[in-house]
Amino acid sequence: METKNDGLRRVLFTGGGTGGHVSPNLAMAHEIARRHPGVKFLYVGVRGKAEDAMLRRAWDLEKPERALSFVRSRGFPGASNPVALVRFGVDLFGGILVSLGLMLRFRPQVVVATGGFVAAPILFAAYGLRRVGLYRGKIFIHEQNAVLGRMNQLAVRFADSVGVAFPETRVPAEKKLWVGYPVRPSVSDPRPVEQRRREAREALGIAADARVVLAFGGSQGARTLNRALVAALPRLLEDPKVVVLHGTGRMPAGGRYNGAADVEQRLEKLQGLPATLDEVYRRQEFIHDMGTHYAASDLVLCRGGAGSLNEVCANGVAAVVIPKANLPGDHQAANARSLERRGAVKVVYEQIRLEDGQAQEMVDSDRLCDVIQPLLTQPVARSTMAAAAKEVFEPRTLGWVADMVEHLCTGGPRPEVPEPPPAPDEKILGLSSNRMDQLLRRVRAGAESLEGEDRALALYKIDGYLAAPGYVARARGCRMVGSGGFTERLEALVSYASEKRGGEFVQPPIVRRDAFRGLQALGEVNERVLEALESGLKDPYFETRAKAAQAIGGLGGEDHPLAIDPTTGLAQRLNEPRLFQPLLAPLQRMTSDSFFEARARAVRSLGWIALDYHSVAGSFRSLAFDSRWKVRVALIEGLHLLVDRGVLTADEASAEAEEVLRTSDGFETRYSFKGAYNELLSLREAAP
Repeated sequence: METKNDGLRRVLFTGGGTGGHVSPNLAMAHEIARRHPGVKFLYVGVRGKAEDAMLRRAWDLEKPERALSFVRSRGFPGASNPVALVRFGVDLFGGILVSLGLMLRFRPQVVVATGGFVAAPILFAAYGLRRVGLYRGKIFIHEQNAVLGRMNQLAVRFADSVGVAFPETRVPAEKKLWVGYPVRPSVSDPRPVEQRRREAREALGIAADARVVLAFGGSQGARTLNRALVAALPRLLEDPKVVVLHGTGRMPAGGRYNGAADVEQRLEKLQGLPATLDEVYRRQEFIHDMGTHYAASDLVLCRGGAGSLNEVCANGVAAVVIPKANLPGDHQAANARSLERRGAVKVVYEQIRLEDGQAQEMVDSDRLCDVIQPLLTQPVARSTMAAAAKEVFEPRTLGWVADMVEHLCTGGPRPEVPEPPPAPDEKILGLSSNRMDQLLRRVRAGAESLEGEDRALALYKIDGYLAAPGYVARARGCRMVGSGGFTERLEALVSYASEKRGGEFVQPPIVRRDAFRGLQALGEVNERVLEALESGLKDPYFETRAKAAQAIGGLGGEDHPLAIDPTTGLAQRLNEPRLFQPLLAPLQRMTSDSFFEARARAVRSLGWIALDYHSVAGSFRSLAFDSRWKVRVALIEGLHLLVDRGVLTADEASAEAEEVLRTSDGFETRYSFKGAYNELLSLREAAP
């Protein structure tokens, strides 16, 4: 939509860190400049990030109306790392101070922000200046993902308007504007597909009848995607018509993953590659001419970032998407699912593989080939997906965004955009780890069910937690494996509970502790589980020892009570106590542990697994005068369990209980020791 409004003079853009935040800003700036040739732009980012390289290439910074400035900022590291938290605070505060000066000097009529930690200093500065009356301009946020990013979750509170790319993005109705994703004109070509493909393949030197796969993981590359693709090459390239174009990613300043180097190292170890490898597998760190590469492609393999997916849709090409796990709000998975529902893409979710005691996110190369190869050989299926993708793309987006900026700055007409369709219900994606944990507990209690695709998505999220760099997330993942009954991850729990490297545990104490919690809830017992439990009883961390002792009792019967065998009609337990006899001696040794919780849980678990009292009597009697009354309560409860299981008679157990010190140094409204003691005596009275 053209406009005669000439009141637009200064626009400040911010957002970045990755290309997905920068590209929509470039697209919006292009459209605004087309309408208002004299408008001045200031882009504010962080030096060394994607915006630094992309702006220097895309903007003619020699022109007076184009300026690029840098501030300090970094992503929020979480509360578990105090040093990183301090660095975050220092950089953010410094960035806000610089941003205040930039705002006061440039005086933008509107701040356009696309999110990412890069946008934080400018947005907070703009908000602060408005609060004290030193800035009267407007703030426009564009959220590219189906789920609001962390920065935008805060910014929507003081933004004047919020444009969204996905209709299901949750934003206050009075601010929400469903405009779609701003795609750069250089990436999207409206000409007929066949014409674009013919010209693109001629430009790239690719045969007209080739089956072309374009793979990339964003400007910085994606380890999971890169490794899965390289491992799949021997199978993919068995077809002589297949050509793979691969953007491996460029490692940014301070980055930890070098995609190009990783790919080359893995290629050297591969067998079965064709002699013409460099002709049919073309790799480069960064693909600048994406428009040509999209046009030349039959199929795209990419991450679930909003930028990549919307460019795929703009170009009307079929795609296989590998969304990155464990991102805020699961936004990549939510993006991909949104398009999968409309038939535009197929989604392959990450799983984990154990490497040296650590869970690493991965995609099995055979599973990836099973999705890619049929699409390469089925042009009708690809065409159907491509048509669905093209249907998703909204070509009016740039016009609507420019209209909105003009409306905010000069009072021009507010763009009339269609009402978004109702958002689909999403049971799993978008849940925080706490809410996810609560859901799985309800499922375990039978209050809710989790089946089919929802269960697969829950496991995808749990895998993300298990592979997370932060130990708090990994510990939660261990608990969730047990709560959700995900026996597929039994080996991961065993590894996290006990794996050592160089004589030292691989996982920190909290993760080891919660791995035993997960094992207890999971209920599976095999030789590896028993070995892990024995290791846990000797763990140097007192809470892990106590949790391992508790897990033995839980697995032996506490969490898995008596059931009726449908064949014999007799009561039986899921895990027979005989399975745990190798742990009897170490469990008895724990009754002298310096940590009272370990002593208490050990003696109680002996009540679940001991086959005769004579073999454990010494351990029970050694605790009769324990200084901690909770240990003595556990002793009484252990005797009660032995009676329940027929190991002791009620008279024998009562006689043992008579020798236990019956005092308490605790202050309780209910005297726990007396309650446990009286309950045991009641068994004798009830005996025939």
